[in-house]
Amino acid sequence: MSSGLASRLKALGLRVAQEFFWGWYILFLLLLAGLVRIRREGHRPRPPCVLAVTHVSGYGFDPLFVTWASRHFRGFALYSMDRPGRMARFLAQSFWRFGVTQDPERKKEINPKTLEAATEFLKRGGSLQVFPEGERFWERRLYAGAALLARRAQVPLIPVGLENAPTYEPEALGLPVWRGVLRALLKTVQKRWIGVHFAPPIWPDPSLPEEDDVDRMMRELERVFDAFYRKFYG
Repeated sequence: MSSGLASRLKALGLRVAQEFFWGWYILFLLLLAGLVRIRREGHRPRPPCVLAVTHVSGYGFDPLFVTWASRHFRGFALYSMDRPGRMARFLAQSFWRFGVTQDPERKKEINPKTLEAATEFLKRGGSLQVFPEGERFWERRLYAGAALLARRAQVPLIPVGLENAPTYEPEALGLPVWRGVLRALLKTVQKRWIGVHFAPPIWPDPSLPEEDDVDRMMRELERVFDAFYRKFYG
């Protein structure tokens, strides 16, 4: 067997495995929606779009809440490749597909490729969730990737705020996958309901240089996020 054929078969096997676990992801989403009420506020966004979501949990279900409220069941998300645990990284890739890293060396190669692939996905009519606060979301620092994607794909950037969602607990991030998921599920069910708020879209302005336009969009996103946090979490 040639090395080229072996590589293609390996890639095909990986894709089949990802689709299998993605199917379980959707089944779990249906279960979650049966256990806790997920309320939508605002107009349901239509793809293509970038959904910029507030990130309040660790081992939580923030992407699932948004998927259910938006009905973008074949939408994906940017995810961190830096989480500990090989299985956690594989599941994240299966569920959300577009991985980025903060590793100083790896991000030079990986992040530009992910940005290009995600932009093409949006141009084909896709919907993509982005968490602008990144993996260290408790710092409340916004990264510009969401606006950059919206600008390059020429699609709307839609701020999304989560209300009454379980909040960040440092000790949860070091748990094994199954324990982290179980902990998050119990805390989510205790909440009884989750609000998903879709703000009006922020549109790119093609008349502006890219850097200026991204900066403008991020300032507007920061303003909306601040309002979300003041209203929902004090």
